[in-house]
Amino acid sequence: MFARAIKFLFRGNRGAADVVGFLIVAAILFIASLWVIQFVYGRTVALAPEVAADSGTAGFTNYSILPEDGVEYIQPESLAAMAAYIAANPEPQNVQVLTGMNTSEISSFMVTHVSGGLKVDCTYCHNVENFAAEELPQRATARQHLLLTADLNQNWLPTLASLSSTKQPSGSQITCATCHLGDPLPVAWPENLAGLPDDFRLPLDNLDVLLVTGREDISLDTVQLNQHTMYHFNESLNVGCTHCHNSRYFPSNERPAKSYALYMLTMSKYINDNYADVMNQQEPSCTMCHHGAVLPPGSATSDAALPAAIARPSDDNPTADETAP
Repeated sequence: MFARAIKFLFRGNRGAADVVGFLIVAAILFIASLWVIQFVYGRTVALAPEVAADSGTAGFTNYSILPEDGVEYIQPESLAAMAAYIAANPEPQNVQVLTGMNTSEISSFMVTHVSGGLKVDCTYCHNVENFAAEELPQRATARQHLLLTADLNQNWLPTLASLSSTKQPSGSQITCATCHLGDPLPVAWPENLAGLPDDFRLPLDNLDVLLVTGREDISLDTVQLNQHTMYHFNESLNVGCTHCHNSRYFPSNERPAKSYALYMLTMSKYINDNYADVMNQQEPSCTMCHHGAVLPPGSATSDAALPAAIARPSDDNPTADETAP
């Protein structure tokens, strides 16, 4: 209709019609370009202050174990039962992961990191009349999750420091709160994208599809997978493209964050391949740990004292598997 009107107005002047058509197309492209620039600018964050000012419980990154709305999640009866159990059993009973600790130390860790990380009462995993009993399935699940935490802290996170000579990682470590963030069931997808998991999921079954060099044509499916993955990063860490990429040449690798991201993708694939049952068949995502922040909230700060059984290895704690990736 609009085109017919243009032809009518410029029926005797073909050149004028072409000029108007050109101006219309140029205006559309200009408006679209402004939208793209605004979107990218809005998604870009300053690179210097990557770690926000910390708030919350000491030893955690931007996370508090305090009860929400003043409602205690650990009941007084559970704490009393725990105190009685510690007095009766100063040495641990039926402890398979947190070895090298006494009952009081284990209980302190449980209150701070397990109950505090999931915001649940002791009865979520334990019969408080006998904390050593294997009655509830959540206890076995928690044990498997502690083993997963130990694996990642000891065999994956230490490698980050070797990926770049220009920047060092924060030194944070994974805790229960890193994934759970006060919820018994970890959230893998942002709430506004929960209905589109296929569009938001990471291509963990074929990470090579993300290795685009820009030197040859790629399929539309590959383009789509790359766009979905980049949007996944944008939303999960609340960053723009330039957090990882040189905007002048995206395939280049001089930004340390790009090396970290590729390594974390490999770690996510490792989790998916080796801990699917522990994860209840839920695929890992960047959101599950980062929750919209570069430094995952709920992670243990570099100076936090985690139990040696699950902590990143140090000179005094050489527990890592040297054959692990």
